Amino acid sequence: MPKYLVLIVLDGAEPEYFHMGVTPHLEALRLAGIEYDQSFAGILESETPAGHATLSTGSTPAHDGMLGFNWVNGDNSTIHTFDPNVVRAGTVERIMQQAGAPTIASAFKQKYPKAKVVALSGHKYYAADPLGGPNADYIMYYAPDAHNHYVPTAIPGHVPPASVLNAPGLSTATTTLPPGGEDHLAMKLAVHTFQTIHQQITLINVPEFDWPLGHVYGGDPVKASYLMQSFDKDLGMLERAYAKAGVLDKTLFVITADHGMAPLKYQIPDQVLDGAVTKAGATSAETTYSTGGYIWLQNPAAAQTVANNVVAQHNAHIESVYYKVTTKRGDRFVRAGGLDIPPLVESANQYLLSSFAGGNSPDVVAMCMEDSAFVAQGAASWKGNHGGATWNSQHMPLLISGPGVVRGVTSASPARLEDIAPTVLTLMGASPRRMDGSVLADALAHPTGEQTQTQATLNLQLNPVVQALSAQSQGELSAEAASE
Repeated sequence: MPKYLVLIVLDGAEPEYFHMGVTPHLEALRLAGIEYDQSFAGILESETPAGHATLSTGSTPAHDGMLGFNWVNGDNSTIHTFDPNVVRAGTVERIMQQAGAPTIASAFKQKYPKAKVVALSGHKYYAADPLGGPNADYIMYYAPDAHNHYVPTAIPGHVPPASVLNAPGLSTATTTLPPGGEDHLAMKLAVHTFQTIHQQITLINVPEFDWPLGHVYGGDPVKASYLMQSFDKDLGMLERAYAKAGVLDKTLFVITADHGMAPLKYQIPDQVLDGAVTKAGATSAETTYSTGGYIWLQNPAAAQTVANNVVAQHNAHIESVYYKVTTKRGDRFVRAGGLDIPPLVESANQYLLSSFAGGNSPDVVAMCMEDSAFVAQGAASWKGNHGGATWNSQHMPLLISGPGVVRGVTSASPARLEDIAPTVLTLMGASPRRMDGSVLADALAHPTGEQTQTQATLNLQLNPVVQALSAQSQGELSAEAASE
């Protein structure tokens, strides 16, 4: 049974990145563990804060409260998790506490009260904070100081000893870093923290695979290969620290992403959504733009009209549009007429929509075609994006390796973000109670019959979702290629 956990999130990494370049440390973990080639986020929005919260809680946004970067609460208050002041004020952790979803940190500490849990990132405070959650001991990230030096800092209430933050070699004199530089700092911070604190659980967000690699460069293979080889060296550095402490063979490694990344060919003007709201005589309280469009209305009764107005614009890069209906049994999403999609794709969309259906979910959802996204402010030149239901937005890598894990296996099981927390907690002897996700029984060297049956039953439900999203992606790309 592993005594230590290292969970590394290569933010926005695409599955093929795990097979690029010379990466001996990653390859060794692969040979000693299990890799999932059909893993997917399984949530909306497929964004960084929501993805990291689901990783932490083993639950969907409907149950952990974290919907994305921006949304509107049932009391009409607006949440903006991209604002560092909002995160540092404890908003993310209050949302998670109010939702009542347990986390990796809380579940592990319930079993092992003296255990230490550390979460950290490069610049992504909005990843590190939900990944650690309210029960993490220390949550750190990088930010410029008053002299524009790039230095590690901490979320209030989760500040480590000064010897961690002020250690030599963890800061730079400039915020302008070479490719891989920020990722390297995050990994160095993880190494030094372990050497100082010897924490049982280390949760790391590695940011550059998302920005700039995915968004700015569209996952350019040369740049992706370079980042992977740089990360692999840092992985080796981390492994050496655990080996020196005599615990490498007692450490469980999980390397994954928080969402996928969709290469873009088409940008849908934001006016497609904004104009639909105006034409309905309604007002948007909040709208977010990605490979899905999400609208929170001040007057939710106008949702169907707004959805119909989006459809009526006949934009060829919009796949489907949904509006929320509130019933005594809860919220559900109804597809607006005028856009025909295969029944299996409709079922897959409904599965993803159910992940955030609740009082704080948007009133209107517009889903883009595979290679398209709504233009967000400042994103007109982006070559990649995520956030929606397209397969490339959802498809992500997942590798689990260490004590108690099967060796040298590639699994086609449709593993989700929410399945990771219950799986690692089970491997480490802790209880994953009240989590939406299920244990990935095929990762365990010695699963119980119940665990195996539960996964088999779940696979019957999830395989059609993955197959529909993947097949539609391939169909769209093939049709596009034939027309060029």
